[in-house]
Amino acid sequence: MQERFCTPVQIGIDVGGTHTDVAAAVDGRVVRGKALTTYDDFGKGVLEAVGVVAEVVGVPSAEFLAATTEFTVSTTVVTNSLMTLRGARVGVLVTSGFKDTFRIGDSHRSAVRDDHLQENAPDMVDRRWIVEIDERTDGDGSVLLAPDPSVIVAAARRLVDEFGVVSVAICFVNSYLNPDNELRAAQAVRDAGIGTFVVQSHQMSPVIGENRRWTTAVLSAFVQSEATRFVASLRDRLDEGGFTGNLSFFQGLGGRMSSEAASEQPLALYGSGPAGGAVGAKALAERMQTPHVLLGDMGGTSFDTGIITDYEPHIAGDVQVGPLRTTVNIVDIDSVGAGGGSIAWISERGVPRVGPQSARSEPGPAAYGRGGTEPTVTDAMIVLGVMDPENYLGGRLKLRPDLAENALDRVIATPLGSDIENSAAAVHDLVVAHMASAMREVTVAKGYDPRAFAFVAYGGTLPMFAAEIARRLTIERVIIPHNSSVFCAVGVLSSDYMVRLTRTIGDELDSIDEDAMGAIAEEMLGQARELLQAQGFSADDIALEYSGEFRFTGQHHELPMALDTATISASDAPQLSEQFFRLYERTYGAGTAWKDSTVRLVNYVVTARASRDKAQLTPAALSATAPNKIQTGSRAVFLPSKRSRENIPLYADDKFTPGSSVNGPAIIDASDTTIFVPPGFRASRDEFLNYVLTDTEVTTTTEEIS
Repeated sequence: MQERFCTPVQIGIDVGGTHTDVAAAVDGRVVRGKALTTYDDFGKGVLEAVGVVAEVVGVPSAEFLAATTEFTVSTTVVTNSLMTLRGARVGVLVTSGFKDTFRIGDSHRSAVRDDHLQENAPDMVDRRWIVEIDERTDGDGSVLLAPDPSVIVAAARRLVDEFGVVSVAICFVNSYLNPDNELRAAQAVRDAGIGTFVVQSHQMSPVIGENRRWTTAVLSAFVQSEATRFVASLRDRLDEGGFTGNLSFFQGLGGRMSSEAASEQPLALYGSGPAGGAVGAKALAERMQTPHVLLGDMGGTSFDTGIITDYEPHIAGDVQVGPLRTTVNIVDIDSVGAGGGSIAWISERGVPRVGPQSARSEPGPAAYGRGGTEPTVTDAMIVLGVMDPENYLGGRLKLRPDLAENALDRVIATPLGSDIENSAAAVHDLVVAHMASAMREVTVAKGYDPRAFAFVAYGGTLPMFAAEIARRLTIERVIIPHNSSVFCAVGVLSSDYMVRLTRTIGDELDSIDEDAMGAIAEEMLGQARELLQAQGFSADDIALEYSGEFRFTGQHHELPMALDTATISASDAPQLSEQFFRLYERTYGAGTAWKDSTVRLVNYVVTARASRDKAQLTPAALSATAPNKIQTGSRAVFLPSKRSRENIPLYADDKFTPGSSVNGPAIIDASDTTIFVPPGFRASRDEFLNYVLTDTEVTTTTEEIS
């Protein structure tokens, strides 16, 4: 009788726009799997991806799931809902006199100079679904008028019965100073048993700024039903599959949260996929002792990029969701429509373009043979010969080069009077230029020299382009992580549980009341501990971090800055002001700090982290293998840089032992990605099975730059 599989397993999942990726920690190694994302039922794609991993391990899926202790999921469900503004019907209870706040907004203007092209933010809520409530809290937090519970209940019933509202956002003035009126209103709705999801603006973000705070509350109500449905359906599918462990979800801020917390605060899931890659890159940077890292993630739908400095990913505050300004904080990642499924097309002016439209997984690139007829980046790479059409997803999906050629010929080559190969090369060059431009935006445009960074490139598609992007930016070293194609899932797997709390202070540093500040800090620290203890952690498991969001008096935007202690006082003003001056000039350039202005602590932030036992990776011994023993053959590849076809050596990923190296041009074939090593690059593999591509033609070193 075969012994039942019982090795503890931890699983990280990234549900992307094209693929659902899984990374499973089993016996000190990470096993990866990939399946197409199933839009009609996301849980189906998740279980298919888990099934791929179970097959690799050699056990039935049910046994594999039964042995899984931690199952953490990042998802695009919330992001997609917000990007398309498709969600639940939301009603709003707002302070009398403030009904049009959402329409007026904060008079935000885009960077477009032509006034005729300025656009108002869209109406998130029909004006008929906004009900004014007689209540008021003063600017010092004093309650001047409490809401009448019977009026609250009548308004909520009318929203549900007459307009079909399923979620209600309670948005009262100055609730960040004193939430009593919002709490009273929420309790009245619950006591009446109306059955709607209730969001209180102070719970989402107890910070100054009515429009941003209220917008955040409405967006949370907007996505709640979709997120709750996803959480519940995934939980049901996992239960049916034999899973009995702990299910958690990954936040856009870069940490885990329980499934219950995800249902209550669904907006925290916004941007969770890209954040997984940043967390994984942070762990990789620490292992490789590389403090400054430039991130790149190219999957099937988009290209995401950001930076890590001194081993820490940057956090973006008050994130703008499409045209809407919020108080949401997420890992700072810029996205452009440049993925493997990005569609190539000709503009009305006869100019070839790539993206932002994507073929996604359904119908997919033309070569998928699933009904897609538009040429994509994937189709171009098949025509060039870089991708092996027989080995896509480990051979589970056979690609059709003839369909790729037909699509490129019809849409690009014939209209431009070109041949198919040069058309494919043009698509390649366009997408490389697009990604290099995005990386300049997160480095050069923000005052960083990209040459001082290592480029960590991951995703199923980016290893084909990473070296050529790096060459455009004069970056010497490219790191392609082990399990590159599911690296965001690897990051999810390695993450901590996290709670982040923010409270508006608003005082200038030299006038902070130490006792009042201490009381606020103590209250927030206690709340952070309670939230993580409710998820099963002891007080000893929890690590606390403190920071503030500062600005010069008279400014409108803040910069986050770490604090060494939990509380501060007026006596700390000189030291903190000098620290903020340095941060400001490092961010915006020498001489930009307002030396004669006072510094204001706008918001105080507490971050709590905790983790259960994490999977530990076991490094492999370095044992170089000669290139001729790794090589499996050659393939005729049309090189875009030379506009000619050449036979390129092929190397097998599973034979490429740690310590081995090869010179470009070369192709390293894995079951779920392809690594292209251009001429002038050298590829080697380290003890953690990462590939390091070094540009031998770059002579400027990182030491010379710094």
